[in-house]
Amino acid sequence: MIEKYLNKITLGDSLQILGGGVNDSSIDLIVTDPPYGDGCGYGRNGKTILNNEDESINYKIIPLLYKVLKPDKSCYLFTNWKFESKIRHFIENETNFNIRMLICIVKNNFGLGYGFRNQSEYCLVLEKGNPKYNLNDFSNVLKMQHIQHDQETHPHQKGLYLIKKIIRHSSNEGDIVLDCFSGSGTTAVACSELNRQFICIEKDEKYYKLSLDRLKNDTAQQKLFIL
Repeated sequence: MIEKYLNKITLGDSLQILGGGVNDSSIDLIVTDPPYGDGCGYGRNGKTILNNEDESINYKIIPLLYKVLKPDKSCYLFTNWKFESKIRHFIENETNFNIRMLICIVKNNFGLGYGFRNQSEYCLVLEKGNPKYNLNDFSNVLKMQHIQHDQETHPHQKGLYLIKKIIRHSSNEGDIVLDCFSGSGTTAVACSELNRQFICIEKDEKYYKLSLDRLKNDTAQQKLFIL
């Protein structure tokens, strides 16, 4: 069943697809950024994210992530400072994942805010068994390139270099990487450039269409550069 979704960005509900459409223990690496649960509009345009009313989507998806991940592999789960401790408590008490590390992502731009302006996000590194890692210079504090946001960009878009470094650290060529909250399609682009297979799922049709265009254009540019 996994072939239906392989090397595609699929428009659909991650809970349904992972629950019945992706084989158990079939994924080599998970890199995903679920809605944080802060229920707010982002940026000057007040952009919203589906399922962002509260953090409960995380409690529903994490057991499914464990189910589809192969033994001795890793899952990188992005979150923010408000909900990291609650999600960590759930993982430690309700799942079989081991929490290996908390990575601090330092963004190269400040968020909006009064009194305090946010410049960081967080990523929980979860392990199923005992994964192996590839890089010797992988810090638990990582910098992310500046994202030039406009009316079209996804408010949680991650930098391509950051995602590529995670993928290189925790997978090998030909491996299958899952991003079940694909958003702007960064994981798909990173995999196409690093010779990894991917399964990406996005529920919002707007960002699904934008990510398809981005994957097509970035892949074309990559091939042109290689030639």
